Amino acid sequence: MTSQSPASAGDLVARIVRRAADGLDQTRAGMLEDVPDGLHQHRTRVRRLRSVLAGFRDVLDEPAVERLRVLYAEWGRQLGVARDLEVLADAGEAELASRGIADGAAFERLVDRPRAQYARAHARLGELIDLRRARERERLLRGFVLELRVDDPQVPAEDLVPTVLRHEARRVLRAAKLLDGTDAPLHALRKTARRLRYVSEAIASAAPDVQPEHVATFAGAGDVIHDRLGGHRDALAFLAFVEREGVLAGRAGEPADVYGDIAHTVRAEMGEKPPGVKKPLARIREARLALG
Repeated sequence: MTSQSPASAGDLVARIVRRAADGLDQTRAGMLEDVPDGLHQHRTRVRRLRSVLAGFRDVLDEPAVERLRVLYAEWGRQLGVARDLEVLADAGEAELASRGIADGAAFERLVDRPRAQYARAHARLGELIDLRRARERERLLRGFVLELRVDDPQVPAEDLVPTVLRHEARRVLRAAKLLDGTDAPLHALRKTARRLRYVSEAIASAAPDVQPEHVATFAGAGDVIHDRLGGHRDALAFLAFVEREGVLAGRAGEPADVYGDIAHTVRAEMGEKPPGVKKPLARIREARLALG
């Protein structure tokens, strides 16, 4: 093992958690200033923090971990409200632009209105982050990081990493067994794959010499599942939005053909079945077995 990678579990977990917490600080200003992709980046850092806390909770102060995860889940949901509006408006603008439409009633419904709603939701984030609950959340995280304690900190990092990866891989594979063609199990699988990805990426960044091949496999396969199913979920949300606005446009006596045209395009791009994830699941299964 080179000097790049911490030798002990204590040093590894401390490095991972501190980097995850730093990621929130590094992206907070961009989110508040609404720089391009700023909200998305901060929300991703929130998810990464929650993922690594969950991934290593067995060697951390579990009550403190769960308290932080609950608080940051709440913040993540608040960020998600604004982010979902941003995604809808961007998708609506792209579909209309491909049809040469840059104004009019459809543009108002599919772009201007969600953008206005996004602006209000984003302004609300600036208010929420100044509330006592938000300050308490940040204070608890700072204290947790400063006083970080790891059970059996001298255990080699090489011993802890396989245990963590096996656990996260099993979660993904269990979720995959529950797939039945409906959306809820797909959503659950996406979330387990996301955690596997983020935990693996955190390990790769903090300890590049620890189980590098297996870590890379888990990170890559988790990324594929997360990306494919996330895109599918976004498409479903956009489709529902377009269809709803099409109905409202028709009731208002507005031209409504474009909504049906966009819905047809989205359905065609989605296909009749959810995205295939058999290959990345197979890679996860093989890597888990190889870990012993």
